[in-house]
Amino acid sequence: MRGEVEPAPSAVALGVARDVFGLAGLRPGQAEVIGAAEAGRDVLFVAPTGSGKSVAYWVPALASPGLTLVVSPLIALMTDQVARLRRAGVAAAAIHSQLEAGEQREALAAALSGRLRFLYVAPERLATPSFEERLAELGVARFVVDEAHCISSWGHDFRQEYRRLAAAVTACGRPPVTAVTATATPQVREDISRSLALRRPFTVVTGFVRIGLTLEVQRCHQGAEKLRAVVRAIAEVPGRALVYCGRIRDCEETAEALRADGVAAAAYHGGLDGPVRSQVQTAFTEGKLRVVVATSAFGMGVDIPDIRQVIHRDFPACLEDYHQAAGRAGRDGLPARCLLLYNPADRGLQELFIAQSYPEREVVREVYRALLRSGRWDAREPSGLVPSLDRRAVEASVRLLENAGALLPGGGVRRLSGAPVDFEERRRLKEAALARLDQMMAYATSRECRHARIADYFGEQGVARSCSACDNCLSPRPAELPVPATAVRAALRAVARFDGHLGSARLAAMLRGADSSWNRDRPWVRDLDFFGALAGWEEAAVRELLVELVERELVLRGHGERPTLGLAPAGRAVLSGEREVTVLLPGLLRAARPERPASPRHAAGGRHGSTPADAAAITATPDDLDAAGQLRFERLRRWRLGLARAEARAAFTIFDDRTLREIADRDPGSVAELLQVRGVGPAKTARYGEAVIGVLQSD
Repeated sequence: MRGEVEPAPSAVALGVARDVFGLAGLRPGQAEVIGAAEAGRDVLFVAPTGSGKSVAYWVPALASPGLTLVVSPLIALMTDQVARLRRAGVAAAAIHSQLEAGEQREALAAALSGRLRFLYVAPERLATPSFEERLAELGVARFVVDEAHCISSWGHDFRQEYRRLAAAVTACGRPPVTAVTATATPQVREDISRSLALRRPFTVVTGFVRIGLTLEVQRCHQGAEKLRAVVRAIAEVPGRALVYCGRIRDCEETAEALRADGVAAAAYHGGLDGPVRSQVQTAFTEGKLRVVVATSAFGMGVDIPDIRQVIHRDFPACLEDYHQAAGRAGRDGLPARCLLLYNPADRGLQELFIAQSYPEREVVREVYRALLRSGRWDAREPSGLVPSLDRRAVEASVRLLENAGALLPGGGVRRLSGAPVDFEERRRLKEAALARLDQMMAYATSRECRHARIADYFGEQGVARSCSACDNCLSPRPAELPVPATAVRAALRAVARFDGHLGSARLAAMLRGADSSWNRDRPWVRDLDFFGALAGWEEAAVRELLVELVERELVLRGHGERPTLGLAPAGRAVLSGEREVTVLLPGLLRAARPERPASPRHAAGGRHGSTPADAAAITATPDDLDAAGQLRFERLRRWRLGLARAEARAAFTIFDDRTLREIADRDPGSVAELLQVRGVGPAKTARYGEAVIGVLQSD
């Protein structure tokens, strides 16, 4: 916590760290947290996966007498923690649903008799009346909340049962509380403190810059290209690896491709039986498998130090998910690689998942009516209730109704007198999920230091703005160049002509005037005014332009294995002349010899064409500002900092430095002109436009 003396661990605590856990020293943040806990303070410790958060509450607990009660949401995590403590000679036990009733009673009896130092329980257990009644008898010396971000409705993994923890702390006699998490933004940290009723918590946020991890992002086309990229990446880096996919079929496909390449690999996902998943996890832990290809279900509670590579084949929903998964690499301190494969179409899949997780009122109502008609519900078969609705939406509706008390443990259905949830709050949560997705997209497309961007997101202060362990810092990308307006309009006309019926490959072939079989079979396409308009461009540049138009929301991309492109309202406004845009691309616009002479109207550039000379004439946007521009830039940064502090958020989530610099350089005089700046979309213009113009026009 800034602004106060940092507490130091006692000699006894240092002895515990050395003699019990074999630690020669403490990692960043651990010493202060241990010292604060020994002083009886409430503590909030935010540090990434693998940074030693468990040791930070184990050591002070063993440096003083009494039982530490640890609330953890995952059985695998509890099992691993208890096993590690027992190997160190520490009396520890867990109570969870996979234990026999006799084992649960034995663990509780050991805690009540003072024979345990640590008792791990699931949050649901604290809501059980029989267990809640015994809390006061346990003599809890410290209450620990693991994965504390789950208590925040603004977090990425909210769990309703965590909301009961403040009452459980009170039932224990209000001992000091330690909350630990790997993923809490400033807003989530505030929610954790408020929800747990922490008393002036000593807060430490550290460790988000792990220079041992090299962060990379590769833009790929969908399907086969991503699959090849995974196989290639596994071949490039020796050692064990985790590959994360968004869908079960992608897990199976990737694992099969790796096995065909001679790699010992297996899939891990919710579609497999429990014993099969356990076998895969055991084989990976014991080194019999080199690669596990999994959904996000794999990794929690698995402490394998020598994972050399974590690959995301599909786009995560948020930076919290990504950083937590990536942090499973290189826990032994040796170099490791974290690779994200990215395609703009990935956003559509995550938006679909978000929509399914936050079902509309009418969907919940329809599911509830079906349950009332049947009079029973079965947690194993929720998707068959309303066959006409999406399975994920039905399952999300069932979870809502269960949390609202409409679905009883024995399978009965209770009639509610009002709405099962606050749908307005659910709408806000959905918007928050979409905002987190925006930040994940910004990370993927960023040209800034990736480590610094992650640290900014989680609110870690004082980090370096460049590193030697991310692709942007190691190999800076070419400067972005403005695309001629004629080229932008030609691409938009091509999309509009085949609105929603063709994908980027065929559109690019027409724009380049390529001699493709599709074009040959349809000779009439040569008479279209955009055919061959980009004849002097390389294919990669044309495809990049179409991708950029999607990202600028001028073009809409469909879903599925072969997504088509359609014209968005903003794109129509550009074609009609109602709106102007400046589109920038990395330095890909290199003149190339056309595969075949283009149509006569474009042979010399034509009325709508973009010639090789156009491409050669493009100049990079200057990085240096004149004196007046620099003053505007500094005023904008001061305004952004004040707003970020007022809203308790990372400054870059308002506008990053690159966008502020371009605003300062262009000096727009109106909101309409501001909208033309790259990085300033309609939503940000509506929210900040007037304020930005006011800053620019101030003395």
